[in-house]
Amino acid sequence: MATGERRDDAALAAGLGRWVAAYAGAVPGAATGSGPPEIAGLAHAEGGMANETVLVDFGPDNAGMVVRLPPLDATFPDYDLAPQAAVQNAVAAAGVPAPAPAIVEPDPAWVGAPFLAMPRVHGTVAGPAPAFDPYVRDAGPALQRVMHDGLIDALAAIHAVPWEAAGLAEVLAGPLLANVLARWAAYVEWSSEGDPLPALAEALDWCARHCPAEREAVLLWGDVRLGNLVFDDSRHVVAVLDWDLAALGPPEMDLGWHFGLDFMMEELFGQRVPGFPSRIESLERYERKTRHEVRDLAWHEVFALTRALAINDRHQRITGDPRRRDNPMSAVLLARLEDASSSTRF
Repeated sequence: MATGERRDDAALAAGLGRWVAAYAGAVPGAATGSGPPEIAGLAHAEGGMANETVLVDFGPDNAGMVVRLPPLDATFPDYDLAPQAAVQNAVAAAGVPAPAPAIVEPDPAWVGAPFLAMPRVHGTVAGPAPAFDPYVRDAGPALQRVMHDGLIDALAAIHAVPWEAAGLAEVLAGPLLANVLARWAAYVEWSSEGDPLPALAEALDWCARHCPAEREAVLLWGDVRLGNLVFDDSRHVVAVLDWDLAALGPPEMDLGWHFGLDFMMEELFGQRVPGFPSRIESLERYERKTRHEVRDLAWHEVFALTRALAINDRHQRITGDPRRRDNPMSAVLLARLEDASSSTRF
């Protein structure tokens, strides 16, 4: 759920109930041909921290929708839901399993803020730390491998989406790395209220001084994690979620996020899911699927961990965590930065 305060369930149910009744023929996730749906239940989702996510049940036909709202305590300086909807609809049209149609309600009168609505895809979502999540941990090596391969395959499919033809250049940030760096430097200035963690300042400076050459841009998922996938009973991917960090840029930005977070989990907890393939195996699978030679991954991991720490630091500010200055992610970022100074291809 979103970091900080969240909205009242009863008020959300009342407002969304009025919206559903007013737009009965266009409500995502509602069964067709059965008249206007009625809300039978509503609950806040446990996953995700940058948005407030609400699960809406329409009754015994198992239909339902998911509603995402800007959080009451902002992780980002602005929340434009239209790009998220545009990306979800574009990737779904290209064959990536994303919830669609995704529609934006711009009028805040219904629930006090604009919101994004989409069909609910039923299945299982892994927790934020796969090595400690029973759904992943207890699956056994064979199914763990299926899940991780599904993540890499989904990423390859996203990177193949024809983003220019879908008009995404008009709504997404990127693709030049210099512009991306400037945008995240501005984010750190805003999110830290002018008092950034020393590790963030050092890493941003290093990234600016060692910025790699530009490469062909692809559509970036932005938040490449097992916890942003929905799996069926056989552990195959049935939906790709959370597009609020979607952008345009080199594929290595997404790969850096995935492998950077993987590095962080191992550094912090010393554990890894035994059935997950090695780093080199995963990269080879991605390259085989996309025919893209991965380069400069060490730099992109440092940049990814910089972004992750900046977001986490913002969440700690929102919650008033007194341990903010001792964030263990700072040490992980600096360790990866040190490693990157002597890194080659991987």
